[in-house]
Amino acid sequence: MAAASRTHTPQAAAVPALSVEEEDAIIHSRITNDERALRRVIKKFHAYASAAHANANDADADADAREAFLVELAAFSLQLKKAFMVCEAEARQVEEHQRERQRIEDECGRLEGQIEQLKTALEHAQVERRRKMEYDVFAEKINTLPTRDELSQTIKSLENDMAAIRADHDAQARLIDTQKSSLGTIIAELGAIRLLGKESDADAEPTPEPPTASASPRDGTPAMRAEDEKEEGEEGEDDLDHPSSDDIPLSATLNPNAKPFSPRISASPRLLRSSSGRASSSAKPEEGEDDIEMGEVAEDPKDSRVKRKARLEDLEEGEASDMSSELSELPDD
Repeated sequence: MAAASRTHTPQAAAVPALSVEEEDAIIHSRITNDERALRRVIKKFHAYASAAHANANDADADADAREAFLVELAAFSLQLKKAFMVCEAEARQVEEHQRERQRIEDECGRLEGQIEQLKTALEHAQVERRRKMEYDVFAEKINTLPTRDELSQTIKSLENDMAAIRADHDAQARLIDTQKSSLGTIIAELGAIRLLGKESDADAEPTPEPPTASASPRDGTPAMRAEDEKEEGEEGEDDLDHPSSDDIPLSATLNPNAKPFSPRISASPRLLRSSSGRASSSAKPEEGEDDIEMGEVAEDPKDSRVKRKARLEDLEEGEASDMSSELSELPDD
């Protein structure tokens, strides 16, 4: 019997060692799963097996044990279905959670894009607002300016003024050119008159009138002054009889058929004094020397003529001599 029992006793099989992941899974399953129903099912199974081996002839006991085992197995199956349904619900919740998470991520991306767009729109709005403010400032400055019609009228008036100024400038330029040409003609005529006077002076040498023996230099001076005043009066009357030189053209004044230039003795007081001094010096040398005014020197008629000729030559072009004549008197203009 012992050998048979040893023969029928199964040997314990070697159980492989569990890995760390498997142990963690078992621990997790034990924590999450309720094993009481499984333990009851196992207990009922062992009771049914014991009853079947021990009471082979007792069918009622075997039937009761078998019925208890089946009830417990059905309860455990129901619990498993319930757990399976819970797992399916949790799986659906996980999927829903994943979908919701994906939707949230998509919504976040869309919102980030909208935020970027809003930032860009805000920047554009700020730029537009700044430009509007600048536009308002320029509009205020423009509104302070005159209107286009007023500016056009102002520009037109300025253009008219400029045209008038240009016309006036051109007229003044033409007048200046005319005056220059007239002045050149006058200077040329005066040069010709001066040359004519020089030739006449060289040809005709006037001789002074000898004073009387009884007349002294002091007595002759008032007479000469009276004669000068008389001649000046005659010239004044001639000026009154004749029209003004401003009304007479220059060609009529500078007549080429006029009489040759002949200076009069009475026109030069210095020559009169020199001639009277020479006559008085020939008559009474001592009295003539006393009558010479302080600072004056008696002049010889020849020397005076030479000096007069030299003075006429030294006169600049366009100037007139001190002697008055019809040709030497120029208009006041």
